[in-house]
Amino acid sequence: MMGLSTKEQERAIREATLVWHLRNNERASAEQIAERLEYGSVEALRGQLKNWGLPDWVLGEESETNRTKKKGRKKSAPLVRDLGPTKGLPPAGNATPLFKERLEALLESAELLEHMDEDLRGKYFVRTYVEKAPVFYPRERYSKVEWDKLCEQFELDPDDKGFWDTSVLIRLPGGVALSPSEIEATLISVYALADGRMDLLLDALHHDKPPLGTATWEQISLCIKGSKADGDPRDGLKVLTQHLATWVRGSQIRPGRPDDPKQTMPLRAG
Repeated sequence: MMGLSTKEQERAIREATLVWHLRNNERASAEQIAERLEYGSVEALRGQLKNWGLPDWVLGEESETNRTKKKGRKKSAPLVRDLGPTKGLPPAGNATPLFKERLEALLESAELLEHMDEDLRGKYFVRTYVEKAPVFYPRERYSKVEWDKLCEQFELDPDDKGFWDTSVLIRLPGGVALSPSEIEATLISVYALADGRMDLLLDALHHDKPPLGTATWEQISLCIKGSKADGDPRDGLKVLTQHLATWVRGSQIRPGRPDDPKQTMPLRAG
């Protein structure tokens, strides 16, 4: 963005951040992004991004260099006989009752979150559990005048030894940690893996309301989609879940980024 005015740099950063957010979090197409940003066409938006010196991948497209390289390489579909020896696998449906049991447990755990308060103190998450509990108030705690008023107000028997209040909120310490509770982390991860809208989740849980800074969005994206094969510092959730599923199903992890599980490899019988 060298040579741009400060105002134009701010506009470029703001619109590039919005493009990135719409593409990665709302799964918007290039046409939808151009319409949201009030450009007449995708070509007009692409031209503006180039004028700002931004790469094609900001809009979710490969650079001309990468496209040219890929055009020069023709990858033939593998033959079934080239894949290796066949091993029969148990139907994935065998695990359906196990999956359902855990999903139901997660739903129950989600309900329990209503009884947990959390504060962020520095880098530490401080948890407090809030519950309703019955508390007995003895008659001796009150003067005769106070006791008479209570009996009149709540229709108590003046000869009772006291009364129970079943809706008293009690606060119990829940611990201090550098990360949210395990159930929170699990539910957040499941939401992300299920392609939930992270902007809505951040609006519900983050102490700062969106839009957040580009650096925060990039870290979130790395945590979900990152892969060491792409030069990222760590593997993201979607990569790690593919690794786990591969081990559970009896195979081994190969170096490099796993295949997209949403796409199937074309096969030709030999």
